[in-house]
Amino acid sequence: MRSTFIRDLYYVVNTVDEDEDAGVLTTLAVAMPNERFQAMRSGLIPFRAVFVEAPDGMMSRIDWLWTENDERIARIIPTRARDLPTEWLPSIEARLSLPTATVEPFEESKIVALSAAQDRTIFALEVERDSATITEFPARSAGALQLAVDGAVTSLAKESIGGELTDAVREMSVSVLDLQAASFVLVLAIESPALFEVTDITSIVFENISSFVDSVASGQDEAMLAELKRHTQTTRNRFRDILRPLAAEGSGLAVTSVVAHTNQARSSSADSESVRAAVEFIENLKPEVSYVEVRRGTLTGLVLRTKRFEIVDVGAAGQTYKGEMTEDVAQRANGLSVGNESFVNALIRVEKPLTNDETDLNGIKYYLESIDPFNVRQGRP
Repeated sequence: MRSTFIRDLYYVVNTVDEDEDAGVLTTLAVAMPNERFQAMRSGLIPFRAVFVEAPDGMMSRIDWLWTENDERIARIIPTRARDLPTEWLPSIEARLSLPTATVEPFEESKIVALSAAQDRTIFALEVERDSATITEFPARSAGALQLAVDGAVTSLAKESIGGELTDAVREMSVSVLDLQAASFVLVLAIESPALFEVTDITSIVFENISSFVDSVASGQDEAMLAELKRHTQTTRNRFRDILRPLAAEGSGLAVTSVVAHTNQARSSSADSESVRAAVEFIENLKPEVSYVEVRRGTLTGLVLRTKRFEIVDVGAAGQTYKGEMTEDVAQRANGLSVGNESFVNALIRVEKPLTNDETDLNGIKYYLESIDPFNVRQGRP
């Protein structure tokens, strides 16, 4: 119930006792500002806290009495929280859970106008927190999302010009302009060092971001895999990093972008189930396997105890392979000398993951499948 006298003061009324013989209904009424009312209504604070934490002067006991003429009379008695009987308090677990608009809803037209006014690309990321009914999103997840988006923008910009790191790409970044509702929206803008934004680049960047979100929304593993393979591993890593904090919070994602000077918005969205499935698919995808036959290499490293090796392929511009070997291969390598004059033939299995955590170069792993000494005169083992 909202006060008609004070604009932002609300009353919560709870029935706590009823005496049918005496014809008395006892209720508690607590006055509170809008912010606390919204928090209670959404379930952010327990219903019990409304009463036990009510400041003095903000709560009253109201006894409703019925007369013989069936008239209702209210007897209002100011009450303090510390004087309430325990049986009058809601249970500790009791919470409301009602949809609660805590700020103005997101309007796509506003970022179109903002883009036109500022002559730059503006975009919005709409997320949500599972089971939350107010406008909030964990700072850690929001921070991870922003870092991943910033990285994706830079990586896609670099891809758009053939992988070169020009000034336009090197200094391109993302700025946070606003936080809005429905249910939680990050409004961001492209920062560019140039006097005028290079829209040839940013249009490609957001076309690719939207295409990726569309592939996630499709729920088709093949479509998403094909979309990821169009990009460098750095971009694939950033796309995965965008999805991870969303999946952790049970959130979907909607991207609305307005490229500078276009005055047109493009929106793509994927629900929480699609996001969760996409993360699971990416992280469980088996790496691509290929084989490299080193016809003439130098065995520059060999540690039998830990089963590690290092081979430089003399015939492939000095390509170096470092990795692991099985017990059988280790026994076969036992006795081989190590150094620039130790020539070998080797078969190496190469495993390249779709994405990686960048602890190894490109995440590629090498496994020594076989090794034999190289006969210099005959060119074979």
